[in-house]
Amino acid sequence: MKTILKYFAVAALFTSVAVSDTTSFTIHVIGDSTVCDYKESAYPQTGWGQVIAPFFDQSRVKVINYAIGGRSSKSFVNDGRLDAVLNATQPGDYIFVQLGTNDRDYSKADRYVPIDSSEYWFQKYVDGAKRKNAHIVLMSPLMLNTYPRNVFDNNMTDASHKGKEYPVKDVIASVAKKNGVPFIDLTTKTYNLYKQISSAYISRYIFKMFLPGEYPNYAGGVTNDGTTHFQESGSVVHAQLITEGLRENLNNSSVNSSEKAALTTLVGAIAPTYKLTVKANVAGSGLITHNQNLPGGAALNLHVSPGSFGKRFQYWADDDCKKVTADSNYYKVKMPYRDITYTAMFEGGAQCVTTNHGSENVPVAGSSSSETPASSSSISEVVKFEILKGTDAWPSVSDMSYPDEFGPAGWTESNHLGFVGKGFFNFDNSVSSYGTYKMTSYQSASNARMFIRYCNGKTTTSKMSVQVDAKTYEVEFKPSGSWDTWDTVYVDDVWLDACDFDLKFTSLTSDGGPNIDVVGFDIKDVYRIGAEPVVEPASSSSSTESIGKRMDSRSVLLNQNRTVNLLGRTVSGRKMAPGKYFKTK
Repeated sequence: MKTILKYFAVAALFTSVAVSDTTSFTIHVIGDSTVCDYKESAYPQTGWGQVIAPFFDQSRVKVINYAIGGRSSKSFVNDGRLDAVLNATQPGDYIFVQLGTNDRDYSKADRYVPIDSSEYWFQKYVDGAKRKNAHIVLMSPLMLNTYPRNVFDNNMTDASHKGKEYPVKDVIASVAKKNGVPFIDLTTKTYNLYKQISSAYISRYIFKMFLPGEYPNYAGGVTNDGTTHFQESGSVVHAQLITEGLRENLNNSSVNSSEKAALTTLVGAIAPTYKLTVKANVAGSGLITHNQNLPGGAALNLHVSPGSFGKRFQYWADDDCKKVTADSNYYKVKMPYRDITYTAMFEGGAQCVTTNHGSENVPVAGSSSSETPASSSSISEVVKFEILKGTDAWPSVSDMSYPDEFGPAGWTESNHLGFVGKGFFNFDNSVSSYGTYKMTSYQSASNARMFIRYCNGKTTTSKMSVQVDAKTYEVEFKPSGSWDTWDTVYVDDVWLDACDFDLKFTSLTSDGGPNIDVVGFDIKDVYRIGAEPVVEPASSSSSTESIGKRMDSRSVLLNQNRTVNLLGRTVSGRKMAPGKYFKTK
């Protein structure tokens, strides 16, 4: 059976690395959607920052993953996220940075970085690490499957940049060299890896492309994301590339002596690996998981695609010939702390043959895990608002009273008629007055629709910047007629990922903003953090159900079993045309 990482041979020159060091430290991970953590509802979509912790000594190393989708080297800084990482960083810690994929996106001003400005932004990460007496490892972006192999030139040239070269990899390498810090060329590493394996394996077992029924979260399958985001088995491969790159940097003459000493400590904390052997009980070819070397506790995924080997799949067997699953996919399990063999058993094939093996080398103490940054607000501080139940058209509805952060002033009020929930938020009458809401999404979407219910009793239009995670809109809130009359604006093509995000309103004029009452999305499971959706009574004769049956797309069911027109006053009895009151930056 083919070995996916057959070229991951560690040269003898690495054998001198000290592994007896007992130094403890934290690895802080910075990155984009190819790196970040995803919720269980998005599984098996996974970033490498979510799976890399077991690749290090469990008793010494903690990994905190700050990566978030849609960010560039610029927007991660401008969002204040780099400051948050540095605030949590202690002397002797390590900061892994893999950004650059989104930097070339000239269609979004908040993330686009002209290539001649790229060095400026990556230098900020290096300077921040130095201020904290921490050690940084810079990495170039993973090669995405959107770049045809025959035109890929290691500089991320592709049609999305109008065919122009965008050599961000070279810029990152240059910044690392000038500062004497390690650099891992993940662009070239993934390019070389993808050249060695079939395009079907890349799309189906590394990227996020699934057949119907393969995973409960994607019952209908996924056919349009086999080029950008990764599944768990793919991100595990990328974690292997990173540990290989760390070892290689021990022989990088550009790394200065102090950083090389720190790197020696880091490499010494890399966990030992064990051999995963995957085979079938029949001869022939098929799409099946390749052999690889994994540390104990790493995510282990076995796949065999329908029709492989020309036989009907029966079950997976371990090296004791014990049946582990009748599903062609075996996932959500961990690599044991020993070599292991799995056999895909097909009808009409040979009998399973046991493989001798030793006992597990389980660590005595400690457990390594990937963590996400702790929230600055406690649950008791967050849950100050009423949870609303939406409709089929708008299943996710949130009360906008009591923002998690606001300034320079602002008030949650209830002194006008017709609001929904606990109240509405009244922005201070000043430029840059803002309110930020901590949100979470259990779904991924690139084209969600959002409505904002508001009232504006002024005679002038209030203009605001509305940031939904990584994307920013300029939204115009027209006069609604009075402070007791509620209206609605819509935002199309809202980008959301299955992770926590900020929803931030910022006024662009001196008159502040309108009163904001409710925000809704046309996808399920988007909530304010700390909130739980309303549970309707089970009785079919309840007043709740009878009201629910009469609800249309403009109604919301509250805890008090009453309906309110959540979309407010519409213009001429119709929805406002997309783009009429907002434009994407």
